[in-house]
Amino acid sequence: MISAQSIQKKYKIYLFIILLLAFLLRIYGISWDDGWHLHPDERMLILVAERIDFSVAPNTNFLSPYNNKPLPAQLAELLQPLNPNFFNYGSLPIYLLKGTSDLVSLFSRMPDADYNNMLGIGRTLSAFFDVVTVLFIYKISRKLFKKESISLLASFLYAFSFFPIQNAHFYIVDPILTMFITITLYLLIRYVERPSLSKIVGISLFAAGAITTKFTGVLVLPIIVGVILIASLRKWSSWIPACAGMTAHLFLFTFSFLLFTFLFMPFGFLNYTQFIKEISLQLQMNSDPFIFPYTLQYVGTTSYWYYLKNIFLWGLGPVVSTLAIFGLLLYVKQIYHGIRTKMKDFGFKILDLRFYLFLIPASFFLIHFLIIGRSAVKFMRYMLPLYPYLAILASYGVYKILHTSYFIHHTSTRKLLASLVLVIITIWTLTFMSIYSHPHTRIEASEWIYENIPAGSTLAVEHWDDQLPLPLPNNNWPLLQSTYQFETLELYNPDTPEKWMKISEQLNRTDYIVIASNRLYVPLQKMTDCNTLPEYRCYPETADYYQRLFNEEESFHKIAEFTSYPSLEIGNWKLEIRDEGADESFTVYDHPKVMIFKKE
Repeated sequence: MISAQSIQKKYKIYLFIILLLAFLLRIYGISWDDGWHLHPDERMLILVAERIDFSVAPNTNFLSPYNNKPLPAQLAELLQPLNPNFFNYGSLPIYLLKGTSDLVSLFSRMPDADYNNMLGIGRTLSAFFDVVTVLFIYKISRKLFKKESISLLASFLYAFSFFPIQNAHFYIVDPILTMFITITLYLLIRYVERPSLSKIVGISLFAAGAITTKFTGVLVLPIIVGVILIASLRKWSSWIPACAGMTAHLFLFTFSFLLFTFLFMPFGFLNYTQFIKEISLQLQMNSDPFIFPYTLQYVGTTSYWYYLKNIFLWGLGPVVSTLAIFGLLLYVKQIYHGIRTKMKDFGFKILDLRFYLFLIPASFFLIHFLIIGRSAVKFMRYMLPLYPYLAILASYGVYKILHTSYFIHHTSTRKLLASLVLVIITIWTLTFMSIYSHPHTRIEASEWIYENIPAGSTLAVEHWDDQLPLPLPNNNWPLLQSTYQFETLELYNPDTPEKWMKISEQLNRTDYIVIASNRLYVPLQKMTDCNTLPEYRCYPETADYYQRLFNEEESFHKIAEFTSYPSLEIGNWKLEIRDEGADESFTVYDHPKVMIFKKE
């Protein structure tokens, strides 16, 4: 007979294998762009981190009795080498990147941390943080369901979901935010089981990590307050000690949270005017899809549905998404059943503890989805913090399917179905992982330009997109790049006679048109109904220009196209997924379509 200790050891081995596979998937092809920083958010974070300096000695005049400056001004002067002067995102990811890079440089023979050296370190950090998320998905699932099979499968489903893998290939804030929120939810579950002041400090630490990573981390705060309230009412039978305990815990949380937030993002306090201004601009962007070219794709999209569609088709894929929907329905049914059977009066101790444990991640899911889902700008990565919960729901759905009366009596069929689900999910993920086994399309296009377009040619490129060719270090290519002439087509500007007079003159001087992605031509071709659009954001002439260009009715014809669709080849069999209909941010960073047109 197999002992419980042996079984537990086996589960730990399975978990270790899942964590290892998760890390390998996230570092596979980690230099997918050959170090060219082709993700704009990533390169911005690295540029900001580069100017942080932990080595500068503090100002010795700090708090001098002869210094008449107010304390905030003295603190700002003392910490000036740590001032990111940038608050579109929180400061913690910037400090983590710079601090880790400095440590790597200190304890290795690598050169000092700079713009190029921090890229690989940042992406490795991102992969590590996402693997930590995989671990805490396992921990949360065990607390909720008490089933190792559900916990391991939930970890596997997140580990093998391509969208988290894709985001972990960049050093951006969303995987870090997802990790902090997932850990915070786990600590809240443990707090409900047994409230303590030490757990409050831990919750405040990771909640501060979330909000100093990205401002939307603030959405976890109402969950924390609600959990403290419920835990206090469950722990004490009368209202007076419950209120006293709740007040003490809320005070400790508030104090600790503010302290950690200051430590992780001091200039959010010391330079609060700039902080509020830049956060307000980000909030404005989320309410106005017309503000930048890279947000135009969201004009006319339906709140909530746009997110759900992209999660279903691309984020989790149809199989895992269907299982998550099924798991969600069963999850809601179980909560509803618990309320009906247990809630005989208004006493908070009537309901089972598991009801409250279920409620914690479900409440965050609901709040985050309802608030973020209604935003005008709908980047897929905004929903990344919900993917751990979706993986848990999908795992629960699989478990319930396999434990229906039919499958209980047909063990071989149950094993076959479980294996089939795992194989389909693995094939889907490996298909998308092929992106990182092929050269980046912009690098391919740049090489082709150097080899086929003569020096001295005039290339028309689109504003608000990367200029091609990249200055690749190969033979005389940098020299060629410097001899090309560039015309920047400002197609995002309002359709006016002046705009098209200028563009016509530019095209007359142009030998080749290089379109580096679908950033402009997809949304601008849809924005032609001037009765429903702002006058300055209606583009009938721009849409006509693109249609004539693609139909080769202009004086240009397409001579090259570079794509890297997700694909999987086994012998003569090939699976290829055309993902052009996905959210632009799903394709534009690591496998955009590049087109080159030549004037006849």
